Amino acid sequence: MNKLEEIIQYYVDNKEDKNAENVEFLQENVLGKSSNEIATLISKILPEEVGGIVAISGFHYQFLVAIEYMIDMLNGKWDYIFIEHLDDIVVGKDNLIRFIQVKTSEKVMIEATSSPASGLYYRTPIEGRIEKKNNSWIDKLFSKAELLQQKDGYITQFQLYSSYHYIKTKGFDLDVYTGNTNYDMDIVNTDHLLLKLSAPACDKNGERYDYEIKCGEKPEELLRRFYLYTGMSLHKLEVFEDHLCMRLSEWLFRDVGDRVRIHPNDLKVLIGHLCTRCTYRDNTERLLITREKLEEILDEIRARCLDSVEHTSEIHGNMSAVSKTIDSIVSEIETCAHASVFKDKLYTYRDYLKRWIDNGGNIRALIERYVDGTIKSSAYANLQELNREQKMHDFFNIVFIMMIVKDSFLEFTDSNSLLTKKCTVSNLLFSFLSLESRNNLQAGIQKLESIIQQLDTNDHLNMLDKTLRIVFQNYTDRRFTGTVRHEIKSSSDIQIEGFDDEQPLNKVTYLVDIIPGVEMKLDFSEALNEQDFFREKMQEIWEKYCGEVS
Repeated sequence: MNKLEEIIQYYVDNKEDKNAENVEFLQENVLGKSSNEIATLISKILPEEVGGIVAISGFHYQFLVAIEYMIDMLNGKWDYIFIEHLDDIVVGKDNLIRFIQVKTSEKVMIEATSSPASGLYYRTPIEGRIEKKNNSWIDKLFSKAELLQQKDGYITQFQLYSSYHYIKTKGFDLDVYTGNTNYDMDIVNTDHLLLKLSAPACDKNGERYDYEIKCGEKPEELLRRFYLYTGMSLHKLEVFEDHLCMRLSEWLFRDVGDRVRIHPNDLKVLIGHLCTRCTYRDNTERLLITREKLEEILDEIRARCLDSVEHTSEIHGNMSAVSKTIDSIVSEIETCAHASVFKDKLYTYRDYLKRWIDNGGNIRALIERYVDGTIKSSAYANLQELNREQKMHDFFNIVFIMMIVKDSFLEFTDSNSLLTKKCTVSNLLFSFLSLESRNNLQAGIQKLESIIQQLDTNDHLNMLDKTLRIVFQNYTDRRFTGTVRHEIKSSSDIQIEGFDDEQPLNKVTYLVDIIPGVEMKLDFSEALNEQDFFREKMQEIWEKYCGEVS
């Protein structure tokens, strides 16, 4: 019995003072159930209160609004932005300061007299007094004018940014404020909000509050600069996020073009940074975000997005190149007697190559190792595109031939140097090396020796107990018609933990069987249309080129 079951059992056993319905519920639905079953049950129960979820949605929405203003700041409209300081959002440029309150609701439209919309103008009554508390949303907004007054050269603006629309009612018509985009509207004496603000009010200390005395301006002058903005509803958060992603991408990647854009998850990273700043309540400078600070955060997002696009582009380019090569090989064997079997094996190999690419394999490294036996090479860059395609074709074609000849599969190894594959049937290792067309066998051996001298310790150790089989490709040597065994002495120091440093293993002799890939391909081509003795012919080719060399 786990801890949860023990607790429930104790509750049931001591049920004298417990509600009978609760005990019955536990016995029927919880006791004896697994944690997963209990979790599923809990997830289906509707909570009585959803205040926490609503609050989280509201904060998320507020941060999205803040990001919208940050994008405006990046484009030069604002110099700075505060979050959760003096108001939900405060932005400024020169002597202009705008205070923004963000309000959300699950509803899309709310009557002006209904909750929560009434919070815009509703003041709490004070028992025994005519005055009411100046604690409405608009009171809280306008009271910020006390701090930055017009007489001191400041221009203040006030915005209430809501996720819902205020429906006009008999007592309140707020539509006039939804068009005040210039923050400079004439206010009539009968305006509903003006009448509310002009009524007697007291501050939180119970003292009479007069806007003209406290803020240096009458209520109608403050209302001139009030804008009631209806934003995207909570039901369309994804649309809002996509809109912000598009705008932010336009700025972030203006030098790259529209092929790169940020993802909504990147917005969440940015929100995470903003949330971190909001935890420093004793340091208001942390709540201040300038363009310079914002660009530091966005540089991280930009770099990650570009890396992701580059990686995606590389994967797509690599897979496109592989598919093109495989399709080319398929077209070459289209008319042979065993075409259907060959196609199936080739397409299976293509699927394997896709997984190889998804796990980090790339054509650049493949060509560099195929040509120079190392990724520390400029072979890929030096080759023209057609030459790269030919190198890929030569490599994958000989791999395909060996897979057919042995009726096996060749998988890439973890080698860092020579391009090596392991035969899954025979457990033999084969390396592949492309030469220059003018090279003969001796030139190829010299190139191979040079590569082996440069191997790292891990590759040296992997080769110690094996006979290497190296397939030479793209050479000209009429005398090189059969597999040749060659000894290569490595002069590189191989340091192994536990061995005496004064006696390094630096005189290792490697036995190398060098396979003429060109000849093997010719023999395979001649056997393609064999009907009755195809497998026997393949066995002969394997023994001729890949068997033990005496």
